[in-house]
Amino acid sequence: MTEVRLTYVFEADRWEAIPEKDIVRSIIDERGVRILLDGSSVAVGFVVDVDGDIESRIDVLRRYMNVESIESRLRSPDSNVDDVTVSVVGRTVAASLPALVVPPTVSRGIRLTQLNRGIAVTIALGWWFSIWGIWFTVTRGDGLVLADLPVRRGGTEIVPNAFEVRPGDITARLRRGPSTTRRVVVALSIMLALIVALAAGIKERQSQSISVEGPTTSVGDSPSTTPPPSNPSPSNPRPTFTLPPQRVVGSDYVSIDGVARLDVDVSTTVASVGGTLQVALSFDLSGINTFGAVSPEGDQTEAYRSCEANLDLYRDVPVQAGATERFRVVLVGSNGSRFVLHDENVRLTLVGAMVEGCPEPATSGNDPYRILQRTFYEMVTIPVVIPGDAKPGEYSIDIEVGAHQWSTTGETALRIE
Repeated sequence: MTEVRLTYVFEADRWEAIPEKDIVRSIIDERGVRILLDGSSVAVGFVVDVDGDIESRIDVLRRYMNVESIESRLRSPDSNVDDVTVSVVGRTVAASLPALVVPPTVSRGIRLTQLNRGIAVTIALGWWFSIWGIWFTVTRGDGLVLADLPVRRGGTEIVPNAFEVRPGDITARLRRGPSTTRRVVVALSIMLALIVALAAGIKERQSQSISVEGPTTSVGDSPSTTPPPSNPSPSNPRPTFTLPPQRVVGSDYVSIDGVARLDVDVSTTVASVGGTLQVALSFDLSGINTFGAVSPEGDQTEAYRSCEANLDLYRDVPVQAGATERFRVVLVGSNGSRFVLHDENVRLTLVGAMVEGCPEPATSGNDPYRILQRTFYEMVTIPVVIPGDAKPGEYSIDIEVGAHQWSTTGETALRIE
């Protein structure tokens, strides 16, 4: 029997049952349910994404623990529910994430090696990147940031890691840090000042040479000189930085709670009865996620600084399966008539993320550092057919997504001929 703190996270529509003591050593992921295991592979907690399908989630939980005492609470989430401490009795299972030392992974000049005590990070030319204030980010396949730190001048750096990682499911990249732009601007300013000073010195020496060796000549008649090129020589290259393509949050449809956003684009605004048009949907969701590395004493300061550095910065994540949402495409006539053109559950593909909020860090404790983060999903294109009983006239296309209620609804006009 384990004492857990049961919490309903309203923003993410998720239940969390986190053990009161720090005993979680591995996890199992299955159909929207994350089972937390202790060192003996006994289920001691869980994280459940409700997504409007709590019954199937409870069925999964029953295979790992007794949930009879909390079933009624799981079926009736409330945005105002307080954290409660409950007891769960888990079963022994085989952990699916063995702690193994895997071969190193190489990505963009960064070599990663998973060790039992953390992740060994080796960066080629680390001294060069440290001069410019470049940071490195180590990410798990599901988008969880395991480390986000400035590059230091040393050779190999050991980054402690408290999260399980599947073999080979880890990537790393270099990115601009908070001070990178400032350092580049200062360096370019110094280089420009040196070039100007050098050009002025050469011009002055040539004027003096003409006045001594040749006939009397005004300064204005002195031969023109060509200043040194502003481009750096190949032996002294400047670093270049390329930001990822920006994906902005949706604005056509905005939910009342601000969690869900949607952009809609149709292939044509004029269609005929029985004709087909393509409806493209760009969907994004906001939720609470863990972020960054926390010290063994529970100090979240470094994770907070990493969060601040990534605030409002879109970043690509490894393509992976994401949330499942039910999309309904409805044709609405000027007289209020409604035709459901499409109604289907769609498994979305996660492609990007953006930090939206960084809470103040705790300096001690057992909790991971949690942030508000928006996740972006791959565009979904839905072909719809205009029904034969739709009369010619002016219509609009309306989009319904799951149980989300819209406060802002985009108007997509369509004329049927």
